[in-house]
Formats: sequence, C-alpha cells, structure tokens
Amino acid sequence: MELVAEGTLKITSVTVNEDNSVLCYEGDVGKYGRVFATHVIKSRDGNRNQGNFTGHARTILEDGNALSATLQGIWSRDGGKMKFYSLDESSHGDQNFIRGEVDLLSRDCTAKVYAL
Repeated sequence: MELVAEGTLKITSVTVNEDNSVLCYEGDVGKYGRVFATHVIKSRDGNRNQGNFTGHARTILEDGNALSATLQGIWSRDGGKMKFYSLDESSHGDQNFIRGEVDLLSRDCTAKVYAL
C-alpha cells in the first residue's frame, strides 16, 4: 500500500451513550485538506478495550471542493491511547486504509492514509 496522506487532528467532542461513544475530530490531512470526522465506537469486551466503529467524514479541499467518506473498522485501547484501523471509501472513488492513533488525554490524533 502507498502512503498518500498523513496529518494531525484534534478531538473536538466526545459523547458517551449507553451502548457506544461518539468521537468527533477536526484537522488537516494532506491532500484531503481540512477533515471533519466522526467515529461511533462500540465495545466488544467488558473492559472496553476493543471493538468496532462506523463513521463519516467530510473534507474541504484547498480548491474549495468538498468530499465525503464512509468509515468502518476496528479499534483497541491501552490506557488513554487508542488505535484505529479503518477502511474508507470517499465520494470521488478513493478507497483507503487508515491507521490512526488517538491520545484521549491530550485529544490529539495522528492519521496515516494508504491507498488500496
């Protein structure tokens, strides 16, 4: 897989529900410009250390065009750090694998985007 973009995002909000949590992000991710994304995470174990997620993203490119994407994958947590592994499909046809690392305490996220 070829690395096509990378960037940093900030968690802008966290909503905790009975059966899931919602993380919202905003940041710049290379050729995808300004990214606004949401992960709806669900746990698969009683300790809430792993599970799956779905989500959506919207981006504003430097030329003003907008893209949307569906997000889905798995996550794991070790203390205040989470890892996300996502398969995404964008409205202009890109299909990507994303590896994200999130620090829940600092609210920082790094993302690496690989073309499939």
